Amino acid sequence: MLGLVGGYGARLVLSLAHLFGENPISVITDIIHHSSGGSGAVANKFASGQRVNIALYGYGGSDHDGAYLSDSIMVISIQPRGAGNPPQIAQISIPRDLFVPIPVGGAEKTYYARVNEAYSIGQAGLPVSSADYSGAQGGGRLANATLSRILGIPIDHFVGLDFTAFKSAVDSVGGVDINVEHTFTDNNYPRGECDDPQHPDCAVETVHFNAGPQHMDGATALIFARSRESADPVEGTNFARNKRQQLVLSAIKQRVLSVGGLGNLPDLLSSLGDHVKTDLPLGDALALYELVKGVETTSFEHVSVDNTNFIYDCGPPYGTAACPAAYEYPYDRSFGTLQHFIQSIFPPPGAVAEHAPVSVVDGSGRTQGASKRWASLFSNAGLSATDGGAGRVSPTTRVIDASGGRDGSTALWLARYFGVQVETPAPASPAAPASGAAASPGGITLVLGQEEERSYYGSGAAAGASTGQPGGASAPGTGTTPRRRSTAAPATPRPVAPPTPTAAPPPSSSSGGLLPPLSTATVSPTQGPAPRPTATPTARATLRPTPTPTP
Repeated sequence: MLGLVGGYGARLVLSLAHLFGENPISVITDIIHHSSGGSGAVANKFASGQRVNIALYGYGGSDHDGAYLSDSIMVISIQPRGAGNPPQIAQISIPRDLFVPIPVGGAEKTYYARVNEAYSIGQAGLPVSSADYSGAQGGGRLANATLSRILGIPIDHFVGLDFTAFKSAVDSVGGVDINVEHTFTDNNYPRGECDDPQHPDCAVETVHFNAGPQHMDGATALIFARSRESADPVEGTNFARNKRQQLVLSAIKQRVLSVGGLGNLPDLLSSLGDHVKTDLPLGDALALYELVKGVETTSFEHVSVDNTNFIYDCGPPYGTAACPAAYEYPYDRSFGTLQHFIQSIFPPPGAVAEHAPVSVVDGSGRTQGASKRWASLFSNAGLSATDGGAGRVSPTTRVIDASGGRDGSTALWLARYFGVQVETPAPASPAAPASGAAASPGGITLVLGQEEERSYYGSGAAAGASTGQPGGASAPGTGTTPRRRSTAAPATPRPVAPPTPTAAPPPSSSSGGLLPPLSTATVSPTQGPAPRPTATPTARATLRPTPTPTP
């Protein structure tokens, strides 16, 4: 029972009581109930094999500009497998500038804004008219409803924490070990807070990280996770920032569960204190801990929703007066394509275990990087997918299995995902995929057809019109394989398509659907290594969000 005697047990119980808003007796009861096989909502879902989704919201806190703007948004999705097998776990990062419908309720019904405003709106109570999104947990509940609406999955619980909690969590476990993938320099990292009434500081400073293993304290880990203004073409992106946040979160878990790490648990929980808000009951937290404690972080799926896949940028340097700041929009305004991917994010373990080589070929004729996009997405989901480049135009998507049945699970899952049948070339005369090259022995060729790209860009609405589903996409089926349609959770309202942004990407040579993403060239900096963070007397703009354009 976690050692509920002695100084350690007392400190742990008091810390848990404060964090989860319970009295110490209730905490002890929950722990005893859990250790004796008691159940909660999360435990019941795990027992029945249902997926559980926990949202994490990171914000500055009361001493920072835009105190409750959740500039870090991540969903931890856990799929139990039963029979003593470790669960599948995905970390899904959502960009803060994604323009979404926020279901505020009341007369307003839906309010369009950046996704990072949902938590803040709930905490402030404006323009919320629904009592469901009021009170101390109103921000989390409204943000959960917003994510459910755009991702098509229920959000079971949330955890919100500010910068102080983040730094304290890292320091309380003795720091974290991070393998920095690329050297980068950020010359525009905010040194202070513009709106601090006593010590306003709108300047920026230069921060630098060298590639390689590093041990970081809380302050350094926060800089590493927040930096997003590097001129480096790799690290100066939302994708890189999201990936760094996932690395830090995984490192904290690793430290807590390392040998002797649990000895720091009371200090970790105490350090969070009033800097964490959650609707997660202690009993459910214990069930989560029990399920994931032995899962290696290297097995996690890491997915970032960003401008390399489902969304595009609107704003400087491409914006207009109607889009003066950074906004990001989904290609498919119904969010159906994104929902289908998130709902299907866990391929069957059998397919993952095959390690089947999957060559993704762009047969759409659009030449907008479809093969690179889907190869990356499926790789993040655990498959061994590679970019096969552009090929001959194919009206429909094809899944060609040249493995002789060895990679059948992978081929079947891909076919169900895209709503097609698996093709098996005759041994004597292998069918050539759209790229003009036969599928490699023991491998699979996925040819992305024109129909799939139309669906991706949101022009597949006609296909789903008869079902009332957005975007004409559906979840993987069994047996026959109809065209996919979005299968959002029943409790999730159907997304309402937001207005078309004024500043949109330039037209492409192909027609149909929304426009493809802008392509920009970024010059890699030539400067040498910069010193550790040093202040630069440069004024910066306030971190408060620019007013959202009226839909």
